[in-house]
Amino acid sequence: MAAAAVGRDTLPEHWSYGVCRDGRVFFINDQLRCTTWLHPRTGEPVNSGHMIRSDLPRGWEEGFTEEGASYFIE
Repeated sequence: MAAAAVGRDTLPEHWSYGVCRDGRVFFINDQLRCTTWLHPRTGEPVNSGHMIRSDLPRGWEEGFTEEGASYFIE
């Protein structure tokens, strides 16, 4: 699932999401107070397309285009 497809409008009621430093997206059921790596509607794992790498200067992260080319964001 692409990063653009992960938004509050694509989630069921009482769900939100967060993004780990490695770009993986986790989903939070705010009502049951539990988390999952799988999108609650699709059952698929999601990657945001952004990754914070330890070898980059502080405040920088790496992103990827749909074609897989990397770019850097400050």
